[in-house]
Amino acid sequence: MDAQTFAGLIARAGDKAYNFAFRLSGNEQDARDLVQEAFSRALEHAESYDSTRPFDSWLLRILHNVFLDAMRRHAHSRTVSLDAPSPAEDASWADLLPETAESAHDGMARRESLDLLQRALERLPAPFKAAVALCDVEGLSYEEISAVMGVPVGTVRSRIHQGRVLLRRAYEALETNRGTMS
Repeated sequence: MDAQTFAGLIARAGDKAYNFAFRLSGNEQDARDLVQEAFSRALEHAESYDSTRPFDSWLLRILHNVFLDAMRRHAHSRTVSLDAPSPAEDASWADLLPETAESAHDGMARRESLDLLQRALERLPAPFKAAVALCDVEGLSYEEISAVMGVPVGTVRSRIHQGRVLLRRAYEALETNRGTMS
């Protein structure tokens, strides 16, 4: 495959890759990093792409593997003890952490609901999170998800079902506690 053809495939799959990465990581910067690493790995292994199969599925599988690799490497790197001294000498943790002031805009309820949904999704174990995001957010078929995740279709069905159950429970718990559940 020539570089121009590969660049075209990447450009067409870019939004889908970013959306999936955002659902997995929960924030913009990590999503961008995941996509960049996935694109890099895809370019590095472009010769292994089978052009008879969907490019999106191949790329999303790479992205999923990049995400799992990152989770293994940085499992505890995002944990910060609020009992520890603040990293800034002249500021407390309260000064450094963003405030969650409620907005009076018309879309507040919708944004809050989407935020709770994303937070609930973040609480799911990685296999369930990926399956639900690929199915319900990206709209992939069970067969495509099977190809992305490298598991049988029956496992995909099971993970989507169980993931939705877990997602509903997490969402309801967050909603009950007004999003304060950690």
